[in-house]
Amino acid sequence: MEKTRRKKVTEEASILTKRDKGEKIVYAVAFVIFALYAISIIYALLYLMINSFQSAYTYTQNSVMGNANPFALPEVWHFENYAKAATISIRDSQNNEVYLYTMFFNSIWYCGIAVSGQVLMSSFTGYVMAKYKFKAREFIYALVIFSMTIPVVGTSGSMLKLVSDLGIYNTPFYVVAVSLGGLGFNFMIMYGFFKSVSWSYAEAVFLDGGGHFTAFFKVMLPQTKTLVVTLGIVAFITTWNDYMTPLLYIPDFPTVASGLYRIKESATRSGDMPYYFAGLMFSVIPVLAIYIAFSDTIMKNFSFGGLKG
Repeated sequence: MEKTRRKKVTEEASILTKRDKGEKIVYAVAFVIFALYAISIIYALLYLMINSFQSAYTYTQNSVMGNANPFALPEVWHFENYAKAATISIRDSQNNEVYLYTMFFNSIWYCGIAVSGQVLMSSFTGYVMAKYKFKAREFIYALVIFSMTIPVVGTSGSMLKLVSDLGIYNTPFYVVAVSLGGLGFNFMIMYGFFKSVSWSYAEAVFLDGGGHFTAFFKVMLPQTKTLVVTLGIVAFITTWNDYMTPLLYIPDFPTVASGLYRIKESATRSGDMPYYFAGLMFSVIPVLAIYIAFSDTIMKNFSFGGLKG
């Protein structure tokens, strides 16, 4: 057993090391691109963290001076910027103040509804499209692909009109409605997964007296556990950072992202950017915590199928 395992590891290692010249060039270019992308993200995060402890005067002075070091540690650490950021507020259309803790609450329920709806509905639609044959299947699949090529900006006007006519504009029902589509990128991933899963699983359920719902919920869906968790984490990070959608469709329920986007205008005018940076640090912490906790799950390779010989 041990010899077999070592032989397999050796073969896998040889496959990874014995690349031709073209493959090595592609891997090198990809590595450089992703390394530069990672550096740009780390640069922005460090800049944000360091300058969140600066005084407003020092930050403004450093911004004006072209030779100032943006990563110079503060001479005096202004922790009061975070205390001030905790009391950040904006006003809704009813002139009511919405504080940062309310924005966090809005972000939580907004992400909860959006992520669960997107992932679960895409699982349902992906399974049906992959495993059941019906007349409109090819047309629906082509329509999904076509809809993914249309820029979001091009549909925002008609979307606003539709949401307004349905009476769900500026209400939580908007989030529920748009999360139940079951299409888009998540649909493509789930469709590809279920395409690779043998229908023999479902046939075994039918032989035991089970139905289609039993086959899906008891056999098929559990196989997507790792995939669903990964898609859920990625969708959460994307939704948490999305400021444009809440800003356009639910302005009276500002999330952390949309609320801080609105606060940026007043912070820029007043010149007090460090406290705004402190607010951004508050918004970054949940995303970093979730990514650190589930980084292995996100990066893990998926194993499809499970039938023996």
